[in-house]
Amino acid sequence: MQILEPLPRASTGFVPRLPHAVSERSEINVEDSRWQLALRIAASGSLGRSQLLSDFLLYIVDRAIRGRTDQITEQQIGVAVFGRTEDYDSNDDNIVRSYARKLRKRIDDYFATEGQKEPLRLEIPRGGYAPIFSERASSQCQAENPAVTPNATLLQSVKDTQLLESDSTESSSVPVLDTWLKIIRKISPSIFIALCVGLMLGVGSTLLLSKRPLLSGEDAASHRLWKELFSKDRDTFIVPSDDGLVIMQGLVVRPVPLASYVTGTYRTKLKADNLPNTEEILKLGGRRFTNVVDLDLAARLAQLREAIPARMMIRYARDLRMDDLRSGNAILVGSEESNPWIELFRPQLQFSFRFEANPDKPSGFVNLYPRPGEATIYSTKGQEEQTYGIIAYLPNLTNSGHVLIVAGLNTAGTQAAAAFLLDPSAMMQVLERAKTEHGDLQPFELLVGAGNVATNASTPHLVSERIGLSREH
Repeated sequence: MQILEPLPRASTGFVPRLPHAVSERSEINVEDSRWQLALRIAASGSLGRSQLLSDFLLYIVDRAIRGRTDQITEQQIGVAVFGRTEDYDSNDDNIVRSYARKLRKRIDDYFATEGQKEPLRLEIPRGGYAPIFSERASSQCQAENPAVTPNATLLQSVKDTQLLESDSTESSSVPVLDTWLKIIRKISPSIFIALCVGLMLGVGSTLLLSKRPLLSGEDAASHRLWKELFSKDRDTFIVPSDDGLVIMQGLVVRPVPLASYVTGTYRTKLKADNLPNTEEILKLGGRRFTNVVDLDLAARLAQLREAIPARMMIRYARDLRMDDLRSGNAILVGSEESNPWIELFRPQLQFSFRFEANPDKPSGFVNLYPRPGEATIYSTKGQEEQTYGIIAYLPNLTNSGHVLIVAGLNTAGTQAAAAFLLDPSAMMQVLERAKTEHGDLQPFELLVGAGNVATNASTPHLVSERIGLSREH
């Protein structure tokens, strides 16, 4: 018997993101059909190249095969697969439930496509995470009762006509044209005329549709952008701002860098500082707050004709993982203060967000390479009735997908950027300039300005643009 330890996933050509996603030291039979099925699903295109989904699947199958179903709990999965701390609160953090829904859907997709001929079936029943394996009933319906195709029916009609209209000795020599003429003679004149009219209408409609433009010039330009961000072969994560984090930072006057945000060490640091009302401040920071502007943008993105519902995920910023930005597309909404993931793309941005804890110093978008007539910083300080936002279209962390950043100095700034982005007429010229000779889009970055009326943006306008990733000196 062949034995696989301690990383059975190596046989598929990839390594678990977290080593303890698969049991160490314990032996597992590499020839176990359940394990082999799990490996095939994990390596399939149905899982969308998601390391987290693969780790999730292999963890629960590994524990199920070993009889350790007591370890297939939301808390244990959160720790082993998603890197949560031992004491994390699954009531506030629903990442396991969220990914479980997606994993169930992807497993169904696998058996509907690549795994149609699998003799064994794997399911994750709702209400739990322990996988169930069952033999698939062999479908012999099609072999025993072959479907009658329209062509077969037509051929049978012709054959029947030949038998009726010809002598048995001459039926084999009746020309096909003569056979069809005999069929037509049996059709009443009114039915024949109706068929001809229907045929002409059908042909006419097809010609008209073929000449009608499917998209206007403005919509075609935007379509080029959205088809890059919504793809059938990878997930698109829409990540709204974490406003609970913003409230917490406002109380402690401390920006939270991405590394601390992902690991949760900012919470430990805050406790160590022993500030007044620390527990209440941490509760606020842990709440899942976002704003209506971000939700409105997510809803409008979901209505785009290019959006693919099965591949579009709305992911709270605290639940996003680095792997998502490596393998998928993403739309990050909010400033670095409210969405720390934007920090990863700061080296590619020419309009970089700067937060100043000192109210006497302006926070705003710093123009790293100002052109003639441009300001070095775009801030609301001293002009509270004006706000700014950026729209940045960049490669993801592995250059295999795309990231779109829609960020503002405040909620009104994000609203201005979102409104400009979703206006095909406003975006058309920018997208035409960003188009390559091959029809693809270069990375671009836009600075958008708008009036700020009671935290609502007025009509946005383009302040400056950058096409391509090259830095200007």
